[in-house]
Amino acid sequence: MSNWKARRPKGTGKGFAFYYSHLGYFAEVVDARVTKDGIVIPHVWVAADIGKHVINPSGALNQVRGAVIDALGQALGLAITFEDGKAQQTNFHQYPVARNPMTPRIDVEFVITDNNPTGLGEPALPPAIPALTSAIFDATGKRVRSLPIDLDSIA
Repeated sequence: MSNWKARRPKGTGKGFAFYYSHLGYFAEVVDARVTKDGIVIPHVWVAADIGKHVINPSGALNQVRGAVIDALGQALGLAITFEDGKAQQTNFHQYPVARNPMTPRIDVEFVITDNNPTGLGEPALPPAIPALTSAIFDATGKRVRSLPIDLDSIA
């Protein structure tokens, strides 16, 4: 799906991660571009095995896309800092949750197997973050060791 073997321009990388939860399997590839101004994620691919039937295809697709967007938002900006035991962020203007402009194209394929239908809400989120950090490593040669991602440590 992701054309993994294709050459990538300088500063661009792809990362892969997978996850098993609630008897479902998820594999994700993130395409990321790292510049001095930030991290751009143009595309994410998700392959999901949630069994022999996708009970609500539209709902399933939206759950997977929402989980990926949430994960990328967590990785790129949800930091809470404390001073003298008090959180410095007082509201959402200082705690930037994911917004539409940062949303990548997300392609999802459901792999139909002989497994019984299973859960879908949680398993799509966890692999997006390590796939992103692996894409950053591919683009920069620098490992991400903490979240949210600090651009100064990888640019």
